[in-house]
Amino acid sequence: MKKEFFAQTYFSLSVVTAMIMVAVEVTPWVAFLGMGLLVWKWGTEKYHWQGMSRRFTGFLSILLLGQVLFQYRTIVGQDPSYTLLLGLSALRVMDYSTERDHKFVALLGFVLISVKALFSIDIYWVLPSAFAFWGIWYSLLPAQTPSKGKTLWKIFLLSVPMAVTLFFAFPRVVIPWAMSRGSTYGQIGFTEDMNPGRVAEIAGSSQLAFRAKIDRLPLKQSKDLYWRGSVLSSSRGLVWRVIPSMPNPGENIRGRGLNTYEVAIEPTSQNFLFALEGTQMLSLEAGRVTTLNHSVYRTGRPIVATTVYQGWWSPYFKDMTLPSVNDLKTPEFKGRVLEWITAANKEAATPEARLELLRKLFTENKFAYTLNPGIYGANDLEEFLFERRKGFCEHFAGAYATLARGLGIPARVVVGYQGGRFNPIGDFWRISQRDAHAWTEVFIDKSWKRIDPTSWIAPLRFEIGGEDFFALSESDQQAFARQIDWRPPERNTSLLWDRATFLLEDLNYRWSYFLMEFDRSSQDSFFALLGQYKLLSIVGISFALIIFFFLVQNLFKTRVVLTEEQELLKTVQEWGTQHHLVRPSSEPPLQYFSRVGRQFPQLQEVLDRISAYYDQKVYAGNKTAESLKDLKKDWKSAVQKKS
Repeated sequence: MKKEFFAQTYFSLSVVTAMIMVAVEVTPWVAFLGMGLLVWKWGTEKYHWQGMSRRFTGFLSILLLGQVLFQYRTIVGQDPSYTLLLGLSALRVMDYSTERDHKFVALLGFVLISVKALFSIDIYWVLPSAFAFWGIWYSLLPAQTPSKGKTLWKIFLLSVPMAVTLFFAFPRVVIPWAMSRGSTYGQIGFTEDMNPGRVAEIAGSSQLAFRAKIDRLPLKQSKDLYWRGSVLSSSRGLVWRVIPSMPNPGENIRGRGLNTYEVAIEPTSQNFLFALEGTQMLSLEAGRVTTLNHSVYRTGRPIVATTVYQGWWSPYFKDMTLPSVNDLKTPEFKGRVLEWITAANKEAATPEARLELLRKLFTENKFAYTLNPGIYGANDLEEFLFERRKGFCEHFAGAYATLARGLGIPARVVVGYQGGRFNPIGDFWRISQRDAHAWTEVFIDKSWKRIDPTSWIAPLRFEIGGEDFFALSESDQQAFARQIDWRPPERNTSLLWDRATFLLEDLNYRWSYFLMEFDRSSQDSFFALLGQYKLLSIVGISFALIIFFFLVQNLFKTRVVLTEEQELLKTVQEWGTQHHLVRPSSEPPLQYFSRVGRQFPQLQEVLDRISAYYDQKVYAGNKTAESLKDLKKDWKSAVQKKS
């Protein structure tokens, strides 16, 4: 008999849920392909649209594999495996018509759920995963299984002890090639250069970049938080690049009165570690940190899973590294840029005076801060500074540093993140891609000092944070960028919504942190603790095994549901047994009632009514005027009088 996919409600909803969980992680064309094929399958079953032959879906499967190999050069890793599995699942749903297809699609559904759990530990996906898992298992139980839902619930309860045991006892093994994203750009997307529009592209996303918990934070506002990712020293005008440097071994400065912080960074497939300004050391729980010049840090291998690292920092730290020749190199200046630099050098004799002229260039002209300034070339300084005057942070930072060098002042560009949103419930900062930022450092008074020209153009962005600022409309951003006291109008539900958001973020943070932190060293500590308290451990494990044993017995204990007449017979039998009138299994119930009545005449009347009730209900199959409740009440009253 031909089976229909959408006719099986639980199964189809579960498989679609599993596919949606994966679809949010893949490139749009794969998501649209998968959802489009599901709609097509629904149309073929409901409106008899023309379907696909198995030969054609097989051909499309081969094309899909070829596309994945062409795009990612591998089928191993998060992005290629997501893409391949989602496409194959949608194509197998198109073929769905037999019991064999049902089991194959169910298998793909389990794989989708497992892969999602492998690459994402956010608590948001627990309920959808559980629903999809339950629905697929429900469809696989035989039709004759009584109470399928209860059976699945029992199986789930029995699996919990094994799951907990495996979590605490199974060895933590990380296979880097299996955990990679399989793509050249991670979610964060930073590279070792800064092209016009690159940081704006990152800031256009609201995805989480990392969370940070800072101890003894002397900084009270997000505008004071600068997270360094890369320092760029090679200038081509608006384009800046990293000049490779040798690793700096640094020194172990733990416990020297410095403040500490902890960062949980999302997977990026890159090796960037973002350090709070003033950081003097970073440390990974597992893995090696490479320290580069200018307080820049890298991991030994790409970050392919949510990773925790710790930093030691001081808000009073000064980078007194002497500038190199590269910190003064500039591209060739032309036109009005050259004229302005020449005039500024003549007008101002000291570095401080020249930097003041540079500040006035940005503050006294009508520059606009926008995510969409249009396309600029590598050295379009003149067009940016004197014509369009529209840009994002990388335009202002790149132009400022290049002009500072033209004025004889060593300068460089730093890219990373600025600000974040504080969660007062969880006491941590949430830094999203909208906080991506670029700023400038100049060498003056024997140390490198941060100068952020964007703060002159759009101070509101620093007052309310990147996430809230870019949530405004483009027109509001332009209109209120320079008004530091302006705030978005509050909605009636904003306070309640913010609190709910903070609670959910805190819950997710604690969940993710627990799963991340329980690594191999945590396992070793756990088992060492068990060994230290052997007697308590043995007692606790024994107690848990006893509870599990009774749980199994009670869950799968056969419970017989008695009918009304069976319940009445049982009541009489129990009383008769107590008075040495045991009913053998071969004795008919009506004959037993008669025997009890002969033995105890004072019960004869109520037993006659019970016999009539039993006869009509069991043998005649008729309804009676007598009620079970009245008969049981009269029986109880009669035996009490007899006593």
